[in-house]
Amino acid sequence: MRKFWTKREPPPPPPDPQGRGADGQIYIGWDEKQKMSDATAKWTGEPKRRGLFSGLRGFIVSTLLLCALLYGAIYIIGLMDGFRAFLEDSLKANLDLRVKITKAWLTPALNLEFEGLSTEHFGRKGMPGLQIQRGKIEWTVHDETGWHLPQVRRAVLRGVGVAFAPDDYGRWEPTPLAPIGEKIADWCGFKVAAPQAEKPIPSLEKKTNDATKNPPDVAALLRRMRLEIADARLAWADAEGNELALANKIRLAIQPLVLPSREVTHYWLRVDEIIRADGRRAHDIRVEFFDLGEQKVMLELRADWIGARPPVRSPTPSAVTNAPAFIP
Repeated sequence: MRKFWTKREPPPPPPDPQGRGADGQIYIGWDEKQKMSDATAKWTGEPKRRGLFSGLRGFIVSTLLLCALLYGAIYIIGLMDGFRAFLEDSLKANLDLRVKITKAWLTPALNLEFEGLSTEHFGRKGMPGLQIQRGKIEWTVHDETGWHLPQVRRAVLRGVGVAFAPDDYGRWEPTPLAPIGEKIADWCGFKVAAPQAEKPIPSLEKKTNDATKNPPDVAALLRRMRLEIADARLAWADAEGNELALANKIRLAIQPLVLPSREVTHYWLRVDEIIRADGRRAHDIRVEFFDLGEQKVMLELRADWIGARPPVRSPTPSAVTNAPAFIP
């Protein structure tokens, strides 16, 4: 029987760390071949389909994390002394008086609360000033009108004292609060005469200070804000420090109402006592009315005056039948 000779392949050389055999050639084992096949299929094969909401879910998670970081940063800043100093500087720029705040902080809802607000020289004879024992300011970005930039929704003030004193230009200081004091005096039935100007307002101040030419519209400022004031005191004094008028124990509530066809503001005012320099006094003043813009509807108006009653201007006609007219 004839034998056939077959060539036998030499055995593979043992692997070495460099992947080369004894003859210098590179030998690839089954494990390496499988890895190369898997890598090739990864790049050439059809990619796996992602979930329908995977991208949206990631965007929402990222947005929530950013909002949480921003909220935490604002809340922590509101607890620092630098935040209180920032409030003092802002009030100083608006009131033109140095302001000191004992304590100020932000609540978890990012509402502002403060205690012990007082201006420099408050309580001194003939000096203007402001004092608030405790206050809270709430913010909102959405109301009946829709979404908007952050604005004050409600302000609650306790232990308010305002001392008005004349300046050299015939204005009451603090100037931004003078229209509010004038409104309260008119509602109560008396009027404090404006101080006499000792010198004209500089032309530069007329150009830069809009309040000099156009006093702030208090109704417009309070149209979107609820205001609650308790235990307030207003005092007017002349340049020598002599008291011209005093209103004690003031309670004021202003509530804006948005109706389908118009905007209405409800005013509620109570004053325990009013004292004038001419000897006139009034007790238990009660004022309540609706401000409809062009017309005002009075719900209650009473005051127990002692002495001669101050002159009253002609009443404004009311749109409501058999409703008492409002005396502006």
